[in-house]
Amino acid sequence: LAEEVGRLRREWGVLFTVINAVSDPILLTDTEGRMVVANARAERLFVGTQEDSEGRRRAVELNGMLLAAAIARAGDERAGAPRELMLIDPSDGSDQLYEVLGTPLGEAGHDGVVSVLRNVTDLRHASEQLEDNYRRLRIAEGSARAERDRLDLIIDSVADPIVVTSPSGETILMNAPAESLFTVDGHAADGQQRVVQANDAHFSAFIAGLLLGDGGAGIRRGEIGLGHPVTGEAIPVEAIAGTVVTESGDLTAVVTILHDRREAIERGRLYEQLKTATDELQTRVQVATEELASQNELLRRQAIELEQASRLKSQFLANMSHEFRTPLNAILGYTHMLLQGVGGDVASGVRRQLQRIDANARHLLTIINEILDITRIEAGKMPIQLSHFNVNELIPEVIAELDPVIARSRLTLMPRLDPQLPPVLSDRQKVKQIVVNLLSNALKFTHQGSVEISSSVDADRSHVRVSVSDTGIGIAPEHHERIFEDFRQVDGGPSRQYGGTGLGLAICRRLAHALGGRITIHSDVGQGSTFTLVIPADTDQ
Repeated sequence: LAEEVGRLRREWGVLFTVINAVSDPILLTDTEGRMVVANARAERLFVGTQEDSEGRRRAVELNGMLLAAAIARAGDERAGAPRELMLIDPSDGSDQLYEVLGTPLGEAGHDGVVSVLRNVTDLRHASEQLEDNYRRLRIAEGSARAERDRLDLIIDSVADPIVVTSPSGETILMNAPAESLFTVDGHAADGQQRVVQANDAHFSAFIAGLLLGDGGAGIRRGEIGLGHPVTGEAIPVEAIAGTVVTESGDLTAVVTILHDRREAIERGRLYEQLKTATDELQTRVQVATEELASQNELLRRQAIELEQASRLKSQFLANMSHEFRTPLNAILGYTHMLLQGVGGDVASGVRRQLQRIDANARHLLTIINEILDITRIEAGKMPIQLSHFNVNELIPEVIAELDPVIARSRLTLMPRLDPQLPPVLSDRQKVKQIVVNLLSNALKFTHQGSVEISSSVDADRSHVRVSVSDTGIGIAPEHHERIFEDFRQVDGGPSRQYGGTGLGLAICRRLAHALGGRITIHSDVGQGSTFTLVIPADTDQ
């Protein structure tokens, strides 16, 4: 018996040494959950002493309750199935996750349960970290796919061909314009396939030049001669290739953009044509400018000559008019004396002839006076004698002077004078001359009806108006300016019905401008005419 006890003690010692050598906590509990055997690792978690601190004792007690609850649940679960148990490290109070593997002893576990606790805290952290990394990886893959889709959309929306190749020269990505140059259907004609192969060769040579010449980094520009696989048309392109490198400097891809230069070449050709045409046009403009300068100089000289000729003409007309007036006044004087019977009685037949001489001489004198006036105005030598007078006093004088003409016309003359008319400061004789001419024309071109002469003042009393209205033949609107030109009449033919030199209205307008006024017309064919003289009123009165 002593030997048997010794042997059992030796075996127990060996067994206890073995279980103490295990790094995982191992313990044997009875059917009521009380711990029977435990290795050092298990005692560290479940066994406390009086010398331990209060926190450690509480941690040990809590661990014992958690273990007892776990063993109690083990009876309802499949034997040998691992379970997780959260315990407290008595040394630092940290949470430790253990996987518990329990094995019942005896029939139905009546003799106890052997439990092995494996610390899986780090494994759980690693698993959680792995799951988090996996989740981040899925998110990154989704972002990468979205970025790839976005990049594909951007690349496909670019009109220029874009090709992305690997460092080994393999094509990774290309947009639709690039596919039309570097891909062809397998059933395509041999000519199209040869064009595509030539395009690949030229493009590969360009990429090789970038990788070999720049050491696989940087940007390269150059021109490549490609062809269109369908039409066979030569396409000169400008290639711009750039490398894509990682943060560590490793080459990952080469991005190449191919820009069709046909449009640029055509623009250059058109620009040269435009430049040539511009140079030619500039030369023509320069020649035309020189010719224009020569023409201007010639016109300037001609203008000087015309001005001299006009001045000489005006001087000649003034001299001749003066020379004409002297004998003409003598003719009028002698004719008047003969008509008055100074030289004796005159027979009726002779009197009629003398009256015709007198009428024609007076008509000739009127023409000479008009020519003299127009020449004086052109030469700027028309004297202006200003005085204060009332137009209402001048109009009756004009009517009295033209009384014989009014009587012969058998027209009704209606004067309408404004009693509130202010005085004017102007040349009375010139104003009278204008009114006489306007009234004479109204009587001359009115066959039936009436003639009205009126005076009025503007609302602001700054101008006085003298209007002559008739019911005569009227003037078409397109001739309103023509009648104020020198020697111009509406009917300018040699068989015209009305006589005159065509200087009356021209002299009237120039005299009105010289007096600071103007002449307006309102007329239409068959509707009569209204001529209005507008002169400044005397604002100081």
